[in-house]
Amino acid sequence: MGLTTIRDIIAELNRQAAEHQVHRLLLIKQITADPTYQREIKRIQASHGWNAFHSAPDGWRVVLEPSSDADSPHFSPAVNVLMNEVHTNEASLSCIRAKIDALSTFLLPVFRLPPEVLVLIFKAGGRMPHDGPITESSTPRPFPLVVASVSRQWREIAVNTPDLWTNIVIRHPRPYGWVPLCLQRSCGQPIDITIDCRSAGLLTAPMVDNLMTILMPHVHRWRRFAHMTSDPATVYTIGRRLADARAPELRHLQLSLSGSSGNQEVVLHDILQGGAEALSSIRFDSLATPWGSAPLVNLTTIDLRWLWLRTRLQYDQFRDMLAASPRIRALILRGTYIHLHSGRTYPVLSIPTLRYLELSGDNVCRMSSLLSTPALEELTLANLDETEFREFVDSLPPGRDGGRYPALHALSLLNASMCTPTRGFMLALPTITHLTVINSATAKFLELFRKEHAEDGLLSWPRLRKLTLVDDVDYFLLYGVVKERAALRLPLERLILNAPFIHDDYLVETLEEYVAVDIVKDVDLDH
Repeated sequence: MGLTTIRDIIAELNRQAAEHQVHRLLLIKQITADPTYQREIKRIQASHGWNAFHSAPDGWRVVLEPSSDADSPHFSPAVNVLMNEVHTNEASLSCIRAKIDALSTFLLPVFRLPPEVLVLIFKAGGRMPHDGPITESSTPRPFPLVVASVSRQWREIAVNTPDLWTNIVIRHPRPYGWVPLCLQRSCGQPIDITIDCRSAGLLTAPMVDNLMTILMPHVHRWRRFAHMTSDPATVYTIGRRLADARAPELRHLQLSLSGSSGNQEVVLHDILQGGAEALSSIRFDSLATPWGSAPLVNLTTIDLRWLWLRTRLQYDQFRDMLAASPRIRALILRGTYIHLHSGRTYPVLSIPTLRYLELSGDNVCRMSSLLSTPALEELTLANLDETEFREFVDSLPPGRDGGRYPALHALSLLNASMCTPTRGFMLALPTITHLTVINSATAKFLELFRKEHAEDGLLSWPRLRKLTLVDDVDYFLLYGVVKERAALRLPLERLILNAPFIHDDYLVETLEEYVAVDIVKDVDLDH
């Protein structure tokens, strides 16, 4: 239905509505002119007052609920016929107005977007995370099914956009037929699969096995595969399916075992032995597989988290794994991951291509000293106690030439119980332009940024341009830092905040006089 056609229909309906309204007023005029109507009105007024009548400007209806026949209005048969005709007229008028309202929605800007723009919006929506609570009684509705049910036009676009159906997220047994529908409508495109079993009891090992039966015939077009669970049985189920499989297009593989049932861990002795030539990124949580051999070779991203007693790497295994991926650019090590014997000295491991490094746990200081990363651009330190942070700070070589990390520009601290940062810490990392502090004693950093702590008129981290704070931030301290840096011609360019005062528009506006401010409501710490 074209836009012109819709407007023509609405115009015609408006004309009909106007005719009905004119006819309605004519009928009311005839009713109110009838002598029997006038006589009854006077009688009812005398008995019940004006409250017995409708409050509309053209009010004429009697709204009594009589207690006896004597109280009921007694109009002539002709007036009763006219009243019934008015009621019929008003019912028709109501239907016409409802149709006008329904058709008018198609004139909204969103319904005038060209199909190619809607396709882009749908694709973006299909990739957005949907992390609402999942229970047995609340069935999540996948995004493609939502947009396909809005209108006939949107359904046609959705059904004929294969990319919209390539992100297959499974968190619930329902809706039934969702996975086969995606496999069909994706039309042979590469697919991204997420099987999230973390909601207890919703996706059991037998259910996961049935899902893999449906998915395995399409393993040749898997692009990303992620499995998150708190049940080791589901990991073993997937491991058996993937042991000898070949996934030539697979780029990212995530197998994550987590939960509160103790230090669970899984060892898969074989995985993708048929080949995964395109694999470049892995994330393993509490899981081990043969390190340093196919398919864990030529990786650019290695993400290892919470490797316990049976899955933790030894130094030699870690060294061989890095050697098998000479072009690695991102390394994430969280919790426990490598066993380093106390008091033993290990040879430094050189990773000249590394750009992003994340370390957490009790070995941050030793690991940062163990890795030579001259091209590192981003460093994240997570879950440190004060002692570990102090040892890390003390381990940094002094100097203004960048020291251990000459190319570093972004530093992030997550859940770090810090001692007060010193000028020496700032001087050891002089190239920082982006700082992120999440639940990590923000006030200690902000105090160090004040001009009274400047040496020879030079503020701490003079190159700093972007500051992200997710913490209990003191507004006045932050405002002072922002204002002072602007006055000294070392302004911040962007401030990202999640703090108690973000709901006070006035306080946010005062900050915006000096820096662009973005407010964030939620932060994903499990990226």
